[in-house]
Amino acid sequence: MYNMAKLAGLLGIAVGSFGLVMAEETRLAVKHDHLLGSCEGQLIFNDTGVRYETKEAKHGRKWTYQDIQQLGIDPQKVTVLTYKDRPRYLGKDERVTFEVTQGRVDDSLRAFLEGKLTRPLMSSVLPEEAAAKYRIPVKHRKAFSGTQGVLELSEHYVIYRTAEQDDARIWRYDELVSIGSTGPYQLRITAMERTGGEYGGGKNFVFDLKEKLPERAYDYLWNKINRPRIDRGEE
Repeated sequence: MYNMAKLAGLLGIAVGSFGLVMAEETRLAVKHDHLLGSCEGQLIFNDTGVRYETKEAKHGRKWTYQDIQQLGIDPQKVTVLTYKDRPRYLGKDERVTFEVTQGRVDDSLRAFLEGKLTRPLMSSVLPEEAAAKYRIPVKHRKAFSGTQGVLELSEHYVIYRTAEQDDARIWRYDELVSIGSTGPYQLRITAMERTGGEYGGGKNFVFDLKEKLPERAYDYLWNKINRPRIDRGEE
């Protein structure tokens, strides 16, 4: 009888207590820009962490999920914010960005990473659809421009869908710091987002609402964010 461990090694799979189990691994062809020039390789996600393999060995990297302060994904880009200082940037944390050169980041990778990371995932990669309890047409107000789309409140997520892909977002409720409003046509959501290496632990998203926000929708959102903390005695 063929040795099970040897067979598993040849097939690239792991042996579990109940037989053979496929090892979860996703590979993306990527480009990494340097201060001068760039290199290409593969960004690999598996059960233990993320690594970058390239022929230019000195640019290879490896992180456990615990070593990643925040991971950001959009269909054509992956950003890794580490805990390493960047002295030339006055102590801001190191940020490593990879451009996807073949294919795209999809929602299956988002869902996988959500279960592995020890800190919130920043994602503009969205599920195709979600059973939303409330859908609110909005404009996301930014510093010098804005995007338009729909804010969805579902059982497990807040999702901002917009044609401007890099501005789309999906958040679990436990990844949101707070919400606020100056009136029935404005909503502020503060999320734990900082892949730019900035100081502080939250980023404000201010939405102009195209129709009056139902009071029950605000209460639903407030309770999703705050009720678990109150029940745990954190408020």
